[in-house]
Amino acid sequence: MTRYRVRLAGIGFAVLVLVSEVLKGDSPSPNAPAREIVEFLVDGRTAILAGAYVQMLALFLAAFAIVSVTGWPDGVADRLARLGLVLTLVAYTAYVFLTAASAYGAADLPAGTVKALWQVRFVSETFVAFPAALLIGASAWASRARRRYAWFSAIVAAAFLVGGASLARDGFFAPDGGYGFILFWLLPLWVVVTAWSPRTP
Repeated sequence: MTRYRVRLAGIGFAVLVLVSEVLKGDSPSPNAPAREIVEFLVDGRTAILAGAYVQMLALFLAAFAIVSVTGWPDGVADRLARLGLVLTLVAYTAYVFLTAASAYGAADLPAGTVKALWQVRFVSETFVAFPAALLIGASAWASRARRRYAWFSAIVAAAFLVGGASLARDGFFAPDGGYGFILFWLLPLWVVVTAWSPRTP
């Protein structure tokens, strides 16, 4: 029964992230005109705040699934993985907070300030890649007995490390570019795979 709940938690995390993205809608680029960003945030304020709330709920499911499956005794890799989990949750929370704060105050702030906050929001999302790489890479190291899972996690961790450099002004490696989109959905995929992976002996 516990195993069943862990798997449901992993799937639930991915579903809630999808729901939050649907609620938020198609976000303007961080380099879009300030007026366009303000209009998006003001018009979609309620939906964006609801999406941020859903994303925070999703973090509970992710943490439950990851901790329940990995076990993490007390080796170096296990300690790094625990640290990576905490830092990932903090960084992800900061990104969601900036999204919510942008929508909450957009109507009362100067357009230039709103755009600057929106840009910081995108950069903070990009930098979630570093603690996520630590979490996933350390989990791969701690899970050497599960070779397929360890290799999958190692590849995902490498992808996140590359993603931390996605700070181009535009194009595939911009904060709102294609690579960032891939990473955004790679984290839920890794959580689901982790939830369905056999627990470390």
